[in-house]
Amino acid sequence: MTLTGHEGGVNSVAYVPGNRLIGSGSGDGTVRIWDTRTGEETLSPLRSGDGAVRTVAFAPSGNTLAAGTQNGVVCIWGLWTGQSTVRRLSGHTGSVHSIAYSPDGSLLASASADHMIRLWKADTGYQLPQLKGHSNEVHAVAFSPDGATLVSCSADVTIRLWHVATSEPAGELLRGHRNFVLSVCFSRDGCRLASGSADKTIKLWDLKTANNIATLRGHSASIRCVQLSPDGQSLVSTADDHSVRLWTLSENVSESSSIVLSGHTGDVLSASFSLDGLYIATASTDKTIRIWDAGRGEHTDQSLVTHEKEVFSVAITPDGTFIVSSSADNSIRFWDAHTGEPRRAPLLGHTGGVRAVTISPNGNLIASSSQDFTVRIWELQTGEAVGEPLQGHRLSVYSVAFSPNSQWLASGSEDNTVRIWDIGKGQTPGYNPLRCTGRVYTVSFSPDGRLLAAGDDSGRIHLWHADSGQPSCKPLQASTDDINSICFSCDGTRIVSGGDDRIIRIWDIVTGQQPRVLKGHDHWVRSVAFSSDGQLVCSGSTDRAVRLWDASTGESVATLHGHTDDVMSVTFTPDGKSIISCSGDRTIRMWDVNAARLHPSGTDRESAVALTSATLEDGWLVGPLKELLVWVPVEYRSYLSIAPCKMVMGQYFVSIAIGNSGWHRGEAWTSCWNEDARTAVFIRPEQDKSR
Repeated sequence: MTLTGHEGGVNSVAYVPGNRLIGSGSGDGTVRIWDTRTGEETLSPLRSGDGAVRTVAFAPSGNTLAAGTQNGVVCIWGLWTGQSTVRRLSGHTGSVHSIAYSPDGSLLASASADHMIRLWKADTGYQLPQLKGHSNEVHAVAFSPDGATLVSCSADVTIRLWHVATSEPAGELLRGHRNFVLSVCFSRDGCRLASGSADKTIKLWDLKTANNIATLRGHSASIRCVQLSPDGQSLVSTADDHSVRLWTLSENVSESSSIVLSGHTGDVLSASFSLDGLYIATASTDKTIRIWDAGRGEHTDQSLVTHEKEVFSVAITPDGTFIVSSSADNSIRFWDAHTGEPRRAPLLGHTGGVRAVTISPNGNLIASSSQDFTVRIWELQTGEAVGEPLQGHRLSVYSVAFSPNSQWLASGSEDNTVRIWDIGKGQTPGYNPLRCTGRVYTVSFSPDGRLLAAGDDSGRIHLWHADSGQPSCKPLQASTDDINSICFSCDGTRIVSGGDDRIIRIWDIVTGQQPRVLKGHDHWVRSVAFSSDGQLVCSGSTDRAVRLWDASTGESVATLHGHTDDVMSVTFTPDGKSIISCSGDRTIRMWDVNAARLHPSGTDRESAVALTSATLEDGWLVGPLKELLVWVPVEYRSYLSIAPCKMVMGQYFVSIAIGNSGWHRGEAWTSCWNEDARTAVFIRPEQDKSR
């Protein structure tokens, strides 16, 4: 379930003890209470009046809610009687990062950017002696299960324990993290602590010995929250890498493993287990709260089969059987081009995002280029790495291309150079490197292998003789904006280019002229490609659309909507019947070219035609005359497959079709609801599709 309604990032989430409700605090200055069965708000938003709400906590009774605010005030509401009246506890001089109730509900602890921890009598708001000792912002506090001890963590890179009764330190400082400690929690038996840090690690501590007994790694950014499950067998962590990880704690905790729960599109700042441990609620800067099934996650290793971050590049094998994709999650993955099912284990080895992937014309090799400054070559059949990584570039490598004879490889880099590699020897010719006037985002060989082209961020397309490295002509000046993608036509007489000026240009190689200028995208063009017969051009843009063009006339043939983030790469299948695209939304889509070309103009209101031509606008499938057809819940939108999109490759996909009982529509859904009309199918790739 995904809960939407906040107008700002959601900073904190917590379950109501013994209830099916959760509370959330947001940068929009409100606290909201949600029913986790219906997804609806149960109260009007509670407004702090003191800036962004940084943290929320419920009293053990579930009747009182406390919130810490940006202005240093702790706000308290009685939820079911007089909830409109807020009680304010003042004293902090900096933002309140964390609050916690003692197990018996008598005390409230607050941690602040002012380096202080304050204890308050929960019923009266009376302030007890402050807990002083941290030398920087205090990010989190938590009570031990018996209420006798309070733990705190800070930007001073320490974890401190305190006697609640005396406000004095208890035991030794816990040191071991290398950066700000952002979250800390007790185990249910009070014998262990878990902590998360900006150093991207989670540490588990034995409180009897004050020793760090395990360090868990997996996140690629600051860890914002850690929470142990009620039974102590699991741990959930959230981070600025937009992911949630669910850890299964083994008997030897250092060998604990995790799965990734993907879905948020912003930093994930908070997590909370339900009292029974069956569900996890998470809060994110993407303005949503998500609820996860903690038990189901234990049996699904999603990270093995799907990308966890943006998909940067796609390529298809010459025989059209496999699609290969690369991602910001440092991996290369395989997909069945006929079914969309993930195939094989991912190729791992790069230590940075894999910006580009390509397949050799003979179908034997894969080449990949990365933000780790290297190029790698892999056996397509076995997935084994061929030799050592190719090194030479001094900055991120954005593009890679095979020569038509599969003997040479060209790579373009942010270091303003193009390098040529001998595939067999892993060496470079004597004229390396070829220099451009800016960062090189795209490289391509001509079909006959005689020319090598590169596009850079000065708006130029450079052309060289591939055998000598000598320029074949003056650079083609497209504009002063970045050239993000270039592609030769099948006969080698034309080049199509796309860049940040939103324009697609088709160049005549012989004359250097632009016979066609294609306009229609609303934002940067990230990728362009010619069809195998040279008659069509496809393009992908940060306006989230894929477009199909007539290469001869420059006319727009179709605009394909479905991706919910930037379209990073497009390519035609070898037979020219389909387009493959990938996106920052972590999915890969396959589009039917013939269906796209027959896309209706918007005059036919017949149900099947309306659904076929539908586009997604503000959560609705909208027909050709802008009529509302079907509402699509937030969590399904990235996986929606409607014609002319015939396949979505990712964690899930959703298909919508006309049911056997016909098309039910009207001015109000209550007048046309029919139990037999439900037609959405929610499928995991690894499941039997008959389900």
